[in-house]
Amino acid sequence: MSPIHSNKLGVRYRHCVSHALLQNRKEEVLALWDVVYLQAGSDADDTAAGRDHHVVQWRSSLRVAGGEQTLKLKPFAGVTSIVKKFKWRYLLVLPVVFFAFVFVSRARSDARFKSGPIGQLKQAAGDVHYAKLVPAGERLEGGLYDPSAAYTPDGRVGWLAYSSVKGDYKPIGPYVHTHLARTTNGGARWEFVKVLNTSADATLTTDEGKQLSGAWRYEVPTLVFDSTDPDTTRRWKLFVHRYFWNAKHDRMVKFGWIALRTAADPAGEWSEEVPLFGAGNSPAAPWNKTRVDLNTLDPSLKNAAAYSEPGALTNDGRLYLSMSALLPRLGLTGISVGHTIILLASDDHGATWRFVRKLLDDTDASRLGCELFDGTSLAREDGRFFLLASPGHRGAMHDGTAAFEFESLAEGRLRLGTNGLPAVAAYFAPQPGIFSGPGAGQATYDSRNTNGGLIMPQFNLRAYPEVFQIYQTGRRIVPKE
Repeated sequence: MSPIHSNKLGVRYRHCVSHALLQNRKEEVLALWDVVYLQAGSDADDTAAGRDHHVVQWRSSLRVAGGEQTLKLKPFAGVTSIVKKFKWRYLLVLPVVFFAFVFVSRARSDARFKSGPIGQLKQAAGDVHYAKLVPAGERLEGGLYDPSAAYTPDGRVGWLAYSSVKGDYKPIGPYVHTHLARTTNGGARWEFVKVLNTSADATLTTDEGKQLSGAWRYEVPTLVFDSTDPDTTRRWKLFVHRYFWNAKHDRMVKFGWIALRTAADPAGEWSEEVPLFGAGNSPAAPWNKTRVDLNTLDPSLKNAAAYSEPGALTNDGRLYLSMSALLPRLGLTGISVGHTIILLASDDHGATWRFVRKLLDDTDASRLGCELFDGTSLAREDGRFFLLASPGHRGAMHDGTAAFEFESLAEGRLRLGTNGLPAVAAYFAPQPGIFSGPGAGQATYDSRNTNGGLIMPQFNLRAYPEVFQIYQTGRRIVPKE
């Protein structure tokens, strides 16, 4: 060994290099990982330290003048070197494994959907085409979505509430307003009437005292005519999900609720917004003024984080609402959100509310080949009542609209098939030519929309920035014989 001495910060170091290494005698070199740092004070210090006290000794088979040479190494130097050298390689494997898991999960989800009863109906529908709905006088930016149609009892005038996405935020938005359109010919032509809810910039103060800049949004409106309400100024009712949006947090469900507005005439003056439904501690102060905490209506709802996608209908003087309850659940991949479709009823035109029944949940969705149901509405056709729900899976957030007939609307019981599952009475497939990830669904239906049929939104990424679009399918729920 050839010793080399150096001093660093007042400490004397001795580096020893093997003669075999210097003379390129490879067969006599015992390999050490890359670079080995050898450190010792003096021979006396080494001897005092003891043979096995924090000293690693390696004896070469080489003999040089003065006898056998001893290399003194830092403990675990080799292990540390291995970790430093190979750690990044293991880290590179993690994203590969993650994306492989996502790809395989999505493929399995798509395959399960295609083989399920709803997926088979989609394949049977083939290459469908619908008529795009853009009310005359409407100014498009990000597009239109979330339609809700309701006609006057005589069927002469139809009204359509929908979301209008506007703004120059990239990739889209940030504003989501509620607009109103009208038809007088059964949906053959729609015309823009007015803005019902205006999305606007705002600053939110969180529980921690942080200031967040963003905007209040109004999404998924549902419009209904409550003909038996004794207060004629409240017969038209509009339910909408209001929530705060921030660029970093997107939908902040903690600062959101279902709001209600009423009017005697949709084209006239509307009441001030009433914060109607909340979920436990949501919305947070100072907006915690909702009239009904839905979590208290039934034990199954006690842990719900939020409610959205309301769908309204009246029958026999009773007001009904279907809704998505978002319930946290613990799975193999951590905490996720489950979707449970519930039915609520009011016997006094919206003054008080009661829980009727759970209509669909993720278990039902799984048995029907998908992973969830969302974006519901209620419909009537030829004296029969239907729940419209959009099935979702990993390949598409919403994949068309499935219609489930009620055995009893008052009791919230859906008709079951021979297999014991909710029976799909009809299915409306998305247009495959423009189908994009977020999909299509969240439909609305009024049987008096004779020239438009069921109205369904569809996401169209090819039309960016106008990606949110609404279509009239021209179809009834129950085909005429």
